Amino acid sequence: MHMISALLGLAVLTPASLALSVTTQTPEANNCTVASSECKAEQCQLPECLCSGNETSVPDPKNRPQIVYLTYDDAFTQYSHDNFYEKIFSGDIKNPDGCDIRATHFLTAQYTDFTLVHDYWVKGHEMASHSITHRTNQNYWKGLNVDGWELEAEGMRKMISQFAAIPKEYITGFRSPFLQMGGDEMFTALHKNNFKYDCSWVSRDFGYLDLDNGMFPYTLDFQTAQDCPILPCPECSYPGFWVQPMLDLEDNWIGADPNHPDNGMPCSMLDGCIIMDENPDRTTVKNMLMKNFDRVYNGNRAPMGLYMHAGWFYGELSWHFDGYLDFLQDITKNDDVWIVPINEGIDYVSNYNNASNADLLAMGDDSPFSCAGFEDRKNQLCEAKPPCRFENVTNEDIHNQERYMHICGRKPTGQKQGCPKEYPWLNNPCGGNSPCS
Repeated sequence: MHMISALLGLAVLTPASLALSVTTQTPEANNCTVASSECKAEQCQLPECLCSGNETSVPDPKNRPQIVYLTYDDAFTQYSHDNFYEKIFSGDIKNPDGCDIRATHFLTAQYTDFTLVHDYWVKGHEMASHSITHRTNQNYWKGLNVDGWELEAEGMRKMISQFAAIPKEYITGFRSPFLQMGGDEMFTALHKNNFKYDCSWVSRDFGYLDLDNGMFPYTLDFQTAQDCPILPCPECSYPGFWVQPMLDLEDNWIGADPNHPDNGMPCSMLDGCIIMDENPDRTTVKNMLMKNFDRVYNGNRAPMGLYMHAGWFYGELSWHFDGYLDFLQDITKNDDVWIVPINEGIDYVSNYNNASNADLLAMGDDSPFSCAGFEDRKNQLCEAKPPCRFENVTNEDIHNQERYMHICGRKPTGQKQGCPKEYPWLNNPCGGNSPCS
């Protein structure tokens, strides 16, 4: 049998990290306004506020657009571009309005090619923060205080903006490493730094076998109805801050759970979806994805996410990629399936909540999913520099190793910039380059 298991790093448990996780969570909950238990419609109105559990205002789900998210975590590399992204986003797969499908990339610092980041952003993709260090100790993330989350999340956003020549206001989303929730510490840091949304919060109750009753994005003005499989989740109110729930999918490990002998197991990311088959191939992958898509498409049509790392495609797993591509080509034959970045999906729920699929098509360039929305990005210059070499990088995470960076020779302001004097990292995310804001 062939088994693909989760690519999640194991947490390293140390007394210091355990103490940190215990001592830094509760105080922040005491310093912020605890969310009211009841979300009342008259107190929570779009576009600024939406109660958890609410759907769009289009009464018949069959008239709603089916939003599908493609996200990729960690470094954006030349290898992933050459072998996967260039094929997925070649322009052959289109949305119903004729625009190319687009994705969200949750970026980390090491090995990211910021010139490629710029190129894909110009094409309408979304770039988001996934932390600078991506440390493998999950207790580090569970126990991080507000300042620590700010250094990681906001620091990475500054790095993307500086070196990919993207104005910071376009970088609005965050995902925590390993999907490890950071409680009110994490959400306070994100809200304080004007992030628009988080997409780290998994849900089994509104996904998996209940994906036909999936949860739409909502704001954290009030207490949430979403389940919390990975503690700690926030308890406080964060007005206007959106959560895009990560709805669990069903994998292909049929019968592993005796309570569901005819079903597979839940998985939040494709990396964690287990495929048990004597001779798995591209059709095995396509069928696994299709059974999840059919569930949501024939249900309430909450946004469906295919969340993953590009490593799921690597090496001998090319059949993963082939089946994934077959799936995308198949579902986009429907004239009501839109593959768009997360920020555009939230924009639809926030500002176009009563728009049916027919309405979106009739809007043309005024649609939240239109290519016209990113046409002006072509005016933002990058001018890639020769690779920046850092001979002996030494910090808490890297020990006397050589590193290279591919960066834009233009700042987000359009001014020219050279290689940073120091390797960008925590406390110095731009390596001495300005404006770093």
